[in-house]
This record gives sequence, structure tokens and C-alpha cells, in this order.
Amino acid sequence: MQKKKWFLLLMLLLPLALAQPNHQYHLKLLAVQETPNGYTGSDADLYLELKQPGTGRVFLETLPATKFDTQISTRFAKEIACKHYKLNCDQYDFLYTIKAQTNIIGGPSAGAAIAALTTIAVKDLSYDESISITGTINSGGIIGPVGGVKEKLEAASQAKLKKILISQGNSLQKITEQENASKNILNTSLNLIDYGKNNLSLEVQEVMTLDQVIKEITGINLNSKPIGISENSQYTQIMQELQQQLCTRTIKIKEEITSDQIILDENITKSVNERLQLSQNSSDDKDYYSAASFCFTATIQLRNYYYQQKNIRPEVLTILAGTLEKKTLLAEKKLSEQPIETISDLQTLSVVKERLADTKNQLKILNDKNTKLTLKEKYSLLAYAEERYYSAQAWMQFFNMQGKKFIINQEQLQYACLSKISEAEERYDYASIYLGDLPILNIREEIENAKNSSLIKDYPLCIVKAAQAKANSNAILSSLGLDYESIAKFVDAKGQAVQQIIAENSAEGIFPIMGYSYYQYANTLKNTEKYTSLIYMEYALELSDLQIYFSEKNGQPPAAFIPNKEYFKFFFSFFIGVTLTLLIILIIKTLRKGKAK
Repeated sequence: MQKKKWFLLLMLLLPLALAQPNHQYHLKLLAVQETPNGYTGSDADLYLELKQPGTGRVFLETLPATKFDTQISTRFAKEIACKHYKLNCDQYDFLYTIKAQTNIIGGPSAGAAIAALTTIAVKDLSYDESISITGTINSGGIIGPVGGVKEKLEAASQAKLKKILISQGNSLQKITEQENASKNILNTSLNLIDYGKNNLSLEVQEVMTLDQVIKEITGINLNSKPIGISENSQYTQIMQELQQQLCTRTIKIKEEITSDQIILDENITKSVNERLQLSQNSSDDKDYYSAASFCFTATIQLRNYYYQQKNIRPEVLTILAGTLEKKTLLAEKKLSEQPIETISDLQTLSVVKERLADTKNQLKILNDKNTKLTLKEKYSLLAYAEERYYSAQAWMQFFNMQGKKFIINQEQLQYACLSKISEAEERYDYASIYLGDLPILNIREEIENAKNSSLIKDYPLCIVKAAQAKANSNAILSSLGLDYESIAKFVDAKGQAVQQIIAENSAEGIFPIMGYSYYQYANTLKNTEKYTSLIYMEYALELSDLQIYFSEKNGQPPAAFIPNKEYFKFFFSFFIGVTLTLLIILIIKTLRKGKAK
């Protein structure tokens, strides 16, 4: 009787034993570790197993344990890959394992490899395991530089890898005075591409994007379509009108100053004329957002100067501030009655709310009796508040834009707001690991402002505040390790990522007015203010894809669960196992009947 039970149990377990487990994907990682004699390279193994069905969760096991930032960078890398290639990652759980022979130094340098392996696994691509990548992964799928590349290449050679991909501009490594003395090296920098080829029999290649990494490892170009943005004709017309309004306002205040026989200061004149010239140049290039921005700042300068020269009395200043506050409240009331149906509507609402909130905040500081401000400082605050209000009024024209309609109600706005806050906090925590909290306190304040907006159910303002906080953290993370010469190429790569998102969304009838405006402004600044240009590229990335948080009106229901190849393999193997089990049972029964006869 006991033998019969064991036999039946064996028959039941046989299908599971024959069923194939989920496939495990693998890439080599390269790291550095600290020794008494300095840093040395080491290799590790990265494994990924997809569990289906899943909900997009990330699990990480490291042997031995690594630093906390490795866990954050793993989740970040997975999200970048899923977003960059629009992968349906919500149907899987991601089980990452990192195995190393020694305690390796934590850090984000495995980010590019994790993003690459995530893409390979979800798309189930064939790939070459003798190729690896060391570099960070940043928003837009851009590969960032890391340290210790020379030591990592030496470890790659020992591990018998044939090609290593490194970040663009990461191929020159400075040689320390100690290395110069011990190895009699004359140069102060080492070309790692030549070093890999001549000393390690290793091919070293620079890459800038995740697309290039995937192309090298798999031979497949996942983004082979040419990128081109067709500017929305309605956007062009409205933005041109907005720019003309703001620039006409600049000319008007300049004429008022002249008619009041006020002589413009030489420095003010020079600054205003420079901005008006920049505005004209941008307008000639049909970059009307940048043109409007230059006029906006010029008007603030002129109005501030006008108040100073007129020596406006404090009581008059109070009256002007009170009038502006009433106008702002009326504008907010009008805004609350505005129907929101498209992503353009939502972005317009967010822009206008942001400017009106900024106006109110300046007035609050101006009217605060506990704040000791000079009259000159009060003039400056009022001038800025007035122009912010006027800018908000001008932006309301964008409510006239057409586009694909979405279900944009309070529930979905709240979801988008909380999602953005969560994303912003994660990026902030990640950046604080490397910089500490003090240098990025302003980002913490931005996140708190987004939370405060959420508490009063001002979700559109929350979305834009949280998106900007996230973008600022991304800009810091992206710029880590970049030198001044490399940042221009990095900004260009970010620009290409923005172009791709805008082009894809535009083709679907979704034109991101804020994303495109910030993209244009970033291009205007990239030759003169590179880091500011990078920040605006990050803004453009964050605000060009807001539709992912909303459902289309009269659209298709959410996509049904679609099993991948591994899922089919499992159930096919399970089916074979069951069939064999039944066949064995049938054979045994037949044999027993034969014996009984």
C-alpha cells in the first residue's frame, strides 16, 4: 500500500519535473574592489528571471550583499528600459541576481547592463554573452560615465570577454603620479581603447545610448526608424501669438519709461537690448517659446526699473499688489470652469496654475509684515508677480488646441500626481546617496510643494511640480562624472530621446506643448548654458509623456494578458508531462491486466 502511494505521488510530480523552468538570462558585470594596494577590477554575474504573470515588481538578491544604492539603481534601470522601449513590463515580476566572488563596491555602474538585460529578457532576444557594458543608465536611455574603467577592462580580459562597451568620453583615464613613477608612463592620460586592444586583446567601444548597447549585444536595432518632429500647426500659431503679446508688452513698457522722461541705465539698456535681440533671433528660427521667454525676462527688468525710478510709495505698492491678487483669484475661478479633455488641455492647465501659484506666492512674501524687505526688493517682487500673471493669461490660449481625448477626472489626476511624487522621491533618494541632502535641498522643497498641492487636491499643479523635481534629480544623476567637453554630446543625446518621444506621441494625435517648448528652449541654450540646457531637456522628457497616466476616451480596454514564449514552453512541457504520466499509468494498467489473465 505504501509503495502505491509513493508511485501515485511520483506520477503527479512527473509533469512538474518535465516542465521547463523560466529561462534565466545572463550578462557579465564589471566592478572594482578596494584592496590594501588600491583598487583592482573584478567580474560578477548578473542573472535575470522573469516570472509570469506578475505586476512589475523587482526583486534583487546579491551574493555577497552589496550597498543599498545597487537595489535602487536596479529598479531605476528596469524602469528606464521598460519606458524607453514601451515594454509591457507590468505582466512580469523581475528576479535579478548578482553573484560575485568578493565584496564589490556598490554603485550605479551596473545600470546600463541591467537595462540591457531587462530589454533582452522581455523581448526574448538572442544575444552575445561575451560582450558587456560598464556605465550608468540615465533618463532617455543615455549611458553615463563611471570610474575605474581601466581596472574593469583588466578584469574583463581575465574573464575572457571579447568586447566591452563604455560611455562616450570615458575612454581617457588620468594616470596618477604613482602610476607614472612605477610604470614609467610619460603621458598624464591613458587611451583605454588602445590599452584594451594592445595590452588586453580586448575590443573597447564607446556608446552613448541604450539603443547602441542593444545593437552591439544582439545585432538588432530596436529604434531604426528616422526621428523627425513635425511641429503642430495649431501650436505654432498659438505660440507665435503668445510671443507677440509678451514682446509687445516689452516694447510698451519701454515706451512708457521714455514718455515719462526716465533715462534708462546703460547696463539695463544693454541687457534688455541683448534679450530683445535673442528674442528676434529665436523668432526668426520660429522658436517662439524661447522668443517669448527672452521678452518675459526683459519686461521684468524694465518694470522693476520703472518702479524704482518712479519711487512708488509703499501705500501705492500695496494697492497694486491688492489689485493683482484680485485678478489672480478671478483667473483661478475661470480656470476651475475650464473643461479638460486632452493632454494639451492638461498641460495648459498645469502651466497656467503654476504661474498663478507663483504670482500668489510672490504677493504673499510682499504682504508678509514679518518679512523685512527693502522697498527695492518689493519693487522686484511686484514686477515679477505682474509678469507671471500676464504670462498665465497668455498661456490660456492653448485651451483652444485640438487633440486626442482622454478621461481626465479627479481620480486619474490624483493617480498621476501621486505617481509623479513617488517617482520624484525615488530619484531624490538616489541622488542624495552620492551628494547628501544639503546640495539638493531645493529639490526636496519642490517635492514638498507637490505634496502640498496634492493635499489641497490641486493635482495638475502637483503633477508639474513633481515632474520638475524628478527632472532636476535626473539632471544631477545624468551629469555625475561628466566633464565640460562631454556634456554637449550628452545634451544632444538627451535631445534625440526627447525627439523620439514627441514624434511618437505626435503621430498619435498627442502634442506635448510643454515638452516641446522646453525642448526648443534647451536647444537655444545648449551652446551658452550647457547645464541649464540639460535641465530643460530633462523637463522636456518628463512632460512629453503624461498620457501614460490616463485612459483614452472611447478607447480600447486595457490590453489582455499576453503570455510570452517561455510561458508557452512551460505549459507545453507541462502538457507533455501530463500525457506521459497518463501513458505510463495506462501501460502499467495494461500490464497488470495481462498478468491477471
